[in-house]
Amino acid sequence: MGDRKRAFEESGPSIVSKKARRSTSSNGPDGLNDKEALIAQKRAEIAAKLAAMRSSSTTAFASPVSRTPAPTLSSSTGTSAASAHFAEDVGKRIVEAKRKVTEAQNKLAVKDNPYMSVPPSRANSRSVEPAPQGAGLKMAAHPLLLDTSIPAPQSKKDRYKPMQPKFASIRANARNAPTPQPAPSPAPAVVKENPYAAAAASATGDTGLKARRGKYMSIANQIRQDAQLEALKQRIAESARKAGLDSEFDTLEKNIRREVPPIAEWWDAPLLPTGRYSDLDEFDPAYLKIRTENSPITFYIQHPIPIPAPGDKNKPPPKPLMLTKKEQKKMRKQRRQAELQDKRDRIRMGLIPPDPPKVRLSNLMKVLTSDAVQDPTRVEARVRREVAMRKHTHDKMNAERKLSDEQRRENLETKKAEEDKKGIFGAVYKISNLSDPAHRFKVRKNAEQMALTGLVIFNPAFSMVYVEGAAKFTRSYKRLMLHRIAWTEAARARGEEEVELADGENGIEGGGGETGKASVTPPSGEVSLEGNRCDLVWEGPIRERAFTNFRPKSCPTDSTARDALGLKLMSYWDMAKNFKPEDEEWNV
Repeated sequence: MGDRKRAFEESGPSIVSKKARRSTSSNGPDGLNDKEALIAQKRAEIAAKLAAMRSSSTTAFASPVSRTPAPTLSSSTGTSAASAHFAEDVGKRIVEAKRKVTEAQNKLAVKDNPYMSVPPSRANSRSVEPAPQGAGLKMAAHPLLLDTSIPAPQSKKDRYKPMQPKFASIRANARNAPTPQPAPSPAPAVVKENPYAAAAASATGDTGLKARRGKYMSIANQIRQDAQLEALKQRIAESARKAGLDSEFDTLEKNIRREVPPIAEWWDAPLLPTGRYSDLDEFDPAYLKIRTENSPITFYIQHPIPIPAPGDKNKPPPKPLMLTKKEQKKMRKQRRQAELQDKRDRIRMGLIPPDPPKVRLSNLMKVLTSDAVQDPTRVEARVRREVAMRKHTHDKMNAERKLSDEQRRENLETKKAEEDKKGIFGAVYKISNLSDPAHRFKVRKNAEQMALTGLVIFNPAFSMVYVEGAAKFTRSYKRLMLHRIAWTEAARARGEEEVELADGENGIEGGGGETGKASVTPPSGEVSLEGNRCDLVWEGPIRERAFTNFRPKSCPTDSTARDALGLKLMSYWDMAKNFKPEDEEWNV
C-alpha cells in the first residue's frame, strides 16, 4: 500500500486527515478514539462521493475520482487489515461506477447513430469517448434499411470472401437472407381402412366386400391393364392424327409394350435341371449340368467354318500375259501349222477321208484340165452345185450355233446371277417431284432391265426410290438417275415434234443466225417441274435383298411409307426426309 502514489488534493478534509494521521502515533486510548473518528469521517466522504456520482450518471463524466490509499497503521494489525479491505471495496465500487457510466454513454451514442455498433465492455477497459453525433443530415436511417437478420456463423472458407452489406438495400439482397426452417407439421393420424366399406372396395377395383387375390384375379387385372393401354394408344393416335404428328408416334406405339423376358435364355437352359433360373436357388451347384457326362460343355473346341469376306467376291481375275502383235501372229501361225499336220497324219493313216477338191469357176481349168476341155458345160454345172452345197452347209452350221431367244435370255439371267454373287449393293434416291409419266417409266423400266429390286414411294412432299442389286447394275442405275434423266423437262405428247424458231420470233431476242427451241408451257392442272432434282441419299453394300421385284407404292403419310419399307428399312425414309443437298446447306 505504501508504493502507490496519492493524488494531490487541496481540499480541506484531506489536510485534516493528514494532521489526524500524524496525531495517531501514540497507542493510548486517545489514539484509538482518533482512529475510529477517522474511519467514520472517511466513510462519510465515500458515501457523499458515491451519491454525487449516482446523481451525475446521466451526464458526461467530468473528472476521474482518485483513489485515496487506506492509511497504514503500524500500531495495530487488525485495524490495518480492516482498512485495507475497506479500501479494496471502495476501489471495486469506483470501477463499477465507471463501467456503468461508459455503458450509458455508449447507449446514448448508439441511439443517436444507429450505424455505430456497441463495443464489448471489459472490466479493466478505459472510458470510451462518445462518438460525434449529427453526421450527415442528422437523420436516423429508415427502418427498412436496417438489417434485422441474424448473421450466420462464419467459416474458414468464407473468411476471405467479400463482405456483404449489413442491411438489405434491395429485394434481391433480402431474398438472399436465410429463411427460417418451417416448423415440422404433426404427422397425420393413420386411419385404418375398413375392407368392408364400399369406398375401399372401389379403390382396389374389387366389387366384393373383401379384396380377393388369386390366379384368376391377377389374370383379370392384367387383361384390364392391357385394355387400358390399348385405349391410351388409341387416344394418342387420334390426337396425333388431328395435330398432323402421326409420323412421330408410329415408332412410339410399337415400343410402348415390350415382350416379357424368358424364364431362361436358350444358352443357359441346357445347363439348368428344369430349365429355369430359379434352379440356382433351389438346387445345389453340384446338380447343375456343368461337370456331368451329359453336359454340353466339353474340353473339345469347335472352330467355326471360315467364310470368305464379301469384298473377296469383287476381286478381278488375274490378267493373262500381254503379247505384242508380232508375238500374237507367230503364236497363231504355229498353232495352225500343228493342227494341219495332225490332220494330214490322220488322212495318211486312213482314219479320215481326204477333203474333196474345192473347185471354183476361177480355178476350174487348173483343177479339171482334161474334163473341162472335153465338156465344159457339164463341168461348170457340177462346180456350181458344189459351191451351192458348201454355202448351204455353212449356213446350216451357223444356224445350229445360233442361240434362241430363250437361250439368250437364260444366258443374261446367268450373267446377272453371277454378278449378284459378287455382292449386293443398295441405294436410296430422293426426287422432289416424280409426277411426270416419262420419268416414272424410265425409273421402273431400267430397274427391271438391270435386275434391280426395290420400291418407289410416292408422297405429297417428295418421292423416294430404293433399289438393290449387283454393283455393276447399281452403278449404271446411278448414272441414269443423276445424269441421263432430265428431271426439269416434261414429257412431250406422242407425235409432237420440237419446233425450231429463228431468233426474233415469239419474243426470242438475239442475233447471229442462231436458232432457239420453243418452250412448252405445262397446261393448267399439271405441276411445274422447275427446280425438280434427284439426289443420292445413301449407297452401300447390304447382306441380302429385301424385295423380290421392283414395284411402285403410293404412301400419303409417313407411317404408311415406313410400313411399306418394313422394319429393317424404315430408317431410310427418315434419312431421305431429313436430307438436304450440299448446295442448299451452304446457301443457308
